[in-house]
Amino acid sequence: MRRLLVSACLLGSVSLPATANAYRLWEDCPGTPPDADAQPVLRTPLAAGGEAGTSRCDDRAPRWFDLNFWAAPRFTLQEGYEASATRNYSAPPGFRVRRARIILHGQAHPLLQVRFEADVATGFNILDAYLLVPFRRYLNVQAGQFRVPFGREELLSSARWQFTGPNLWTDAGGGNFVPSFDLGAMVWGYVGPRDLVEYYAGIFNGEGPAQQANLDSNFLYAGRVVVNPLGRPRRFQEADLEREGLRVQIALDGAYQKQQLGFYTPPGASAMTANVRSLALLGAEVAVFWEGLSVYAEMFYRDRRDGDTATEPSTESFGVEAQAGYFIPVEALRNHLEVVARFQDWAPSTCLTRSAGSNCTEIHPASVSPTEYRDAMHTRAFTFGANWYQLGHGLKLQFDYTIYNQLTDLAAADPTTGSTSGVVHANLWTLQALGSF
Repeated sequence: MRRLLVSACLLGSVSLPATANAYRLWEDCPGTPPDADAQPVLRTPLAAGGEAGTSRCDDRAPRWFDLNFWAAPRFTLQEGYEASATRNYSAPPGFRVRRARIILHGQAHPLLQVRFEADVATGFNILDAYLLVPFRRYLNVQAGQFRVPFGREELLSSARWQFTGPNLWTDAGGGNFVPSFDLGAMVWGYVGPRDLVEYYAGIFNGEGPAQQANLDSNFLYAGRVVVNPLGRPRRFQEADLEREGLRVQIALDGAYQKQQLGFYTPPGASAMTANVRSLALLGAEVAVFWEGLSVYAEMFYRDRRDGDTATEPSTESFGVEAQAGYFIPVEALRNHLEVVARFQDWAPSTCLTRSAGSNCTEIHPASVSPTEYRDAMHTRAFTFGANWYQLGHGLKLQFDYTIYNQLTDLAAADPTTGSTSGVVHANLWTLQALGSF
């Protein structure tokens, strides 16, 4: 153990760049020195993609082109898996590359940026493909396919998470609780001294990525407002790697969408009518950074109302999360070793403001696959872990252990079990490495 700690300290003291991000393949640097009184550089937040590389001329280049690639191989071990069992609520242990991204991002003119991002871990899946026109600091127009402005952990690049995965409602398998990449248009900008306020407002097809048509003529509307009372942090991330002093971010999110899901015949009627589902989402969050300490809390609420409640009952979803990270304040470790912890409580299909019945009914899963079962069950989770940052988020090793207490009556999903405990334990160990250039 002593040799391991000594080796870690020596590794942390090696004279290497503090961060690794991406290659700036080309930029047209201006020939004049920067103006000390000039307006601060407009750095695109990750909500709009964000630059992949780092400028060599004080971010003043009117034209540039970045290339970025990163991959995150992992090993997972979930308790409760039995190879001989006919039904499993846990996944078998094994290696996996869940995310591997290629990013091309360039600025052809001060009024035109283009970004392309694809995930190649399980095929070739286009994520970002958009144009950005930065008219003014307070007015930027974006069109194409990109992240819907809702939820901090959805907007964050997964390469910048403190844990190996996001919260349960952002990454809930096939549940699609939080909108992700979609086709649409958005305006956003910074307002006030030190970017006191950020705003984002967009309209989207609401069909998800790579779907080139709006299938039902309805749209997804989403907006986000962020207040930075002590100035906007330099980077949009979870760990306090920048050490800028005290920074606070407070955000509110909202989204609304209608979806037509075919047709149905209402009880007592003879004619079919459109089966319309409405989704209303609200989110609130606060993030604090100070001297290597980061604290983050979020609340999520979704009200889903279905037309054909006999087939898909209306539900409400509610989740709360609190997480914290702290860099060990030892000279050789203070920029490298971070300990993290997170608590989550997630009720994806429940009735909070309405009485259970035809207008709101808890969903019990029809199958017992691990993904579908988790997306319909009340889960309380505690996660503990540690991260080693060698080149910032560009090269890091992450380990976390999650204690899952999934609180749904098993008998409703699998009558053969005869279980009345209502608890499934599927604790998860994850070791992940992330490398970027």
